[in-house]
Amino acid sequence: MVSIMQKERVFKKRYVLVPALFAFLLIAWVIHFLKFPVEHELYKKVEVNNLVTLYVTQASAGAMTSFSYHYYLYDAKKSQVEFMAHIDDETPFMITSDSKATATVNNGQLYLRVRGDIYSYHSGSYQVSVHLDAAPY
Repeated sequence: MVSIMQKERVFKKRYVLVPALFAFLLIAWVIHFLKFPVEHELYKKVEVNNLVTLYVTQASAGAMTSFSYHYYLYDAKKSQVEFMAHIDDETPFMITSDSKATATVNNGQLYLRVRGDIYSYHSGSYQVSVHLDAAPY
């Protein structure tokens, strides 16, 4: 008796192609959202002194995220239009979730009062002293 062996592959292409396709789509999706643009809308403007103006923007990365508030110290000689045109080139010195944070100026010094999460803060070499009063809530 002669047995006839069927010619069947042990390894089928579709078992490799389908997971590879899903992996490719997942990587493409992650790359897309890492470069997803953040929309900025001017929320507040405070003139600190003749050298620096404080701009606060309300930032949104889409419908699934809550607003964040980005604080920038920008050259007072430049206009608000110039600031908004170059906002992607600027780095905020503070990012917070507090929409009711206050910014007051007293004797050329900037006083910030934040009640909420501060996601990022760094004090740079600005032409103004920044005093931060922060609490979680």
